[in-house]
Amino acid sequence: MIPNQVRSAPGLLVTKNLERRFGESIAVSGVSFEVPRGQMVAIIGRSGAGKSTLLNLTNRLLDPTSGSIFYEGLDIARLNGDALLAWRRNCAMIFQRFNLVDRLDVLTNVLTGRLNHPPRWPKLFGRFSEEDRDRAIDALYTLGLDDQALKRADQLSGGQQQRVAIARALVQEPKIILADEPVASLDPINSKSVMDALRTINQERDITVLCNLHSVPLAKEYCDRIIGLNAGKIVFDGACADLGEEELVEVYGSLTAIEDAL
Repeated sequence: MIPNQVRSAPGLLVTKNLERRFGESIAVSGVSFEVPRGQMVAIIGRSGAGKSTLLNLTNRLLDPTSGSIFYEGLDIARLNGDALLAWRRNCAMIFQRFNLVDRLDVLTNVLTGRLNHPPRWPKLFGRFSEEDRDRAIDALYTLGLDDQALKRADQLSGGQQQRVAIARALVQEPKIILADEPVASLDPINSKSVMDALRTINQERDITVLCNLHSVPLAKEYCDRIIGLNAGKIVFDGACADLGEEELVEVYGSLTAIEDAL
């Protein structure tokens, strides 16, 4: 057994008593859950509930104040150096604001998802292998964007840019995708195309997806399970069908807040 590893099922993500403080403020408190391989999980809650912090802890963009994160038995919270880079390669992030380089073409933006794959140095200077390029084109084809490969990223619509970001995540060959409010800035039509893409990747490639969502209807339509956060704590964790009005009040705290999420 390698250091910082315990026995675990293949593809199992586990958090145990996870906590993150910012000074005197507690953003995530006592969060424990398990996500089996291939599940698509929505994380819902009001702004400031701890949703983004939870994903950032999972990817190790933030370090936990206390508690543990395990993937297949490996203690993610203790990784550093090359082991941490390997984890971030396996745990891809998709952000609300796309995080694309506007002046670069779509293909190059997607290729940046290969930067953490060896050999790294040639890639840092824009020299990608034919295999990398084939992977990028395949990802764009999967997302219906192969005909946009040579366009500048800033020439695309918001929905197209988010699908480029998903393609970039896909070429990392991740085991988990963390999507932080991926449709928050999109209209309903583009929101549907992005959620369709995430669900297709989840089902066809058996990639686990954790997705922060503001919209409860989208969470119920696309996800297998919902985790509700309130003030950094889990107040609901269950099947979509079990999320009723009483549970929504626990998550959102008021009927007005619930209306904003519906």
